[in-house]
Amino acid sequence: MIFAAFFAFLGVAVWYLGSRTAWLAGVRPLWLYLGYGAAVLLGLTAMFAYSGEFTAGPVAHPLTVLFCYLLAILVILLPVFVLVDLVHLVLPFSKGVFGAAVVLLTACTAGYGFIHAASPRIKEVTVDLPHLDREIKAVQLTDIHLGHFRGKKHLRKLVEMVNGEDPEVIFITGDLLESRFNCNGDVLSPLRQLKAPAFFVDGNHDTYVDAALVKEMCRDAGLKVLDNESVEYAGLQIVGLDYMVADSGSADTMHAARRQETIAGTMPLMGIADSIATVVLHHSPVGARYIEEAGADLFLAGHTHGGQFFPLTLINDRLFEYNRGLYHRDSLEIYVSCGSGTFGLPLRIGTDSEVTVLHLKPALD
Repeated sequence: MIFAAFFAFLGVAVWYLGSRTAWLAGVRPLWLYLGYGAAVLLGLTAMFAYSGEFTAGPVAHPLTVLFCYLLAILVILLPVFVLVDLVHLVLPFSKGVFGAAVVLLTACTAGYGFIHAASPRIKEVTVDLPHLDREIKAVQLTDIHLGHFRGKKHLRKLVEMVNGEDPEVIFITGDLLESRFNCNGDVLSPLRQLKAPAFFVDGNHDTYVDAALVKEMCRDAGLKVLDNESVEYAGLQIVGLDYMVADSGSADTMHAARRQETIAGTMPLMGIADSIATVVLHHSPVGARYIEEAGADLFLAGHTHGGQFFPLTLINDRLFEYNRGLYHRDSLEIYVSCGSGTFGLPLRIGTDSEVTVLHLKPALD
């Protein structure tokens, strides 16, 4: 049903863009329908196939980048056309003004979205936790998505931002890599410059690339990889979960886990202590019920990107119980970061690429 609605929407969007462009240009719309349709299909194919090894080739990589940028332009062009059309209904103006407005608004919005996506910002978050006897400053990184659009330069910028905050501990909650392109030890070398211990759990894109390979590269870069493990550091119990679904009844059709474990079955095995603040790291913000029942105090996740760009920002609020920001669930605090990179389209409108600085403070009785 969801996929049928999605493709129906695409069909209407292609028809609308083709018709309005034909009206502007004074031509028949057939070839425009075909052109817009082909551009959408190529963009979607590139976006959902670019984790594959074949896209890392010398020809496939630039084509993947090109088609993703093309799809990003179309994502912006559609609402711009609608907006200008609505204004045109109220205040009619010439085709020349209509076309110029569409081009100018699309270009400015795209430029902003591309630059904004590549410009991570510090986000300060304060969380009160029981069983702490002092404040702990931590940093969360997630969804960096090194690959076709982000590489060593972007990671170096993030490392410099993290080190500038002087945290005691760093949490990296998955999707460090997104494709075989840029999947090598040199790209991850900036991680060796982190000045605080960094704990890593994998995400769905890490599993698409090769979870075992990504984890080994992370270990070589100095990260402490947690494979369904619990460790104590800096007055915290840190539990790291592999990427998995919440329970045996969960449907994860977009990012199906490639393993049999579930959060419901794994959390009781983690030995959550009552005398120390516990932080659970998992890529996707699912299974909060089971994490709370196990006795954890803080759940850190990413995965959603907060929707990344409008109007997906609105859709994501309905798709995910916990989409972005800080949530309170009885005795469990949940923070979902929008991430430091992008998926598919290198575009952010309505969200920020963030480096999350967590001020963990003792809860007042």
